[in-house]
Parts: sequence; C-alpha cells; structure tokens
Amino acid sequence: MLSGGGHQGGGDVDEQEAVRHHQQYYGGGGGGAPPSSNGMGSAAAMQALKMFGSGGSGGSGGGQNQFIGMAMGQAAKLFDQQSAQGNTGGASKQDAVSSAAQMALKMYMKSEMGGGGGGGGLMSLASKFL
Repeated sequence: MLSGGGHQGGGDVDEQEAVRHHQQYYGGGGGGAPPSSNGMGSAAAMQALKMFGSGGSGGSGGGQNQFIGMAMGQAAKLFDQQSAQGNTGGASKQDAVSSAAQMALKMYMKSEMGGGGGGGGLMSLASKFL
C-alpha cells in the first residue's frame, strides 16, 4: 500500500548538479542558477563531503550522523553568508539545511552501496568529484 508516495529513497544523487552548485557557491563561480534552497543544500553536502574526505571529520569513524551533521552545519553557514550578501533569492534557511541533510544521506547511502563501510565509500565518492 505504499503506492502514490513516489518518494522512495528520494532517487539517485545528481553528482554533476551538486558539483555545479558547489562551484557556484564555494568556487566563486557565481552566475548559474538563481539562489535556491536545493542548490545551497547540495553545495553544502558537497562541501561536507570535501571536508570529510580531507580529514576534517575530527578523527576516524564518525560515519553517517557526523557527515549529515557537517552538511547541515555547512548549509546553515552558507545560507548566512548568502543572506548577508542579500543573495538568498527567497530561499529559506530551514529548507537549505533540510536539503543538505537529504543530499548528504543520499551520498552516504550511495557510498555504502558501493562498498567500503563506515566512510571508506565516502572517500571514493569524494575523490571522483572533488
């Protein structure tokens, strides 16, 4: 009886779009799409992936909760930076943080399916895109 929901697992991760968003918000790429909660969320998740991959996780382990927490923290920080520049385009901070958490969870799940438990999968995912 789960038909009609259409939100099973949230679909696959669009890495290319996430990389584009990351470049737009963190790489000074500017331009691109107007600011959005989803864009900020996926950019923040990519930034968290980058930090997680470079040992910014504060030690080994950490895993899913730490990675998602990092993504949410990055989204809040990014939103505040964009807001200070008057560049939020009607996006909301709550939506940006929520979007980052969803994207981070999808990335984590994808990395786990690819093998390498506990974050090893995240490292290989990070090396592909960053």
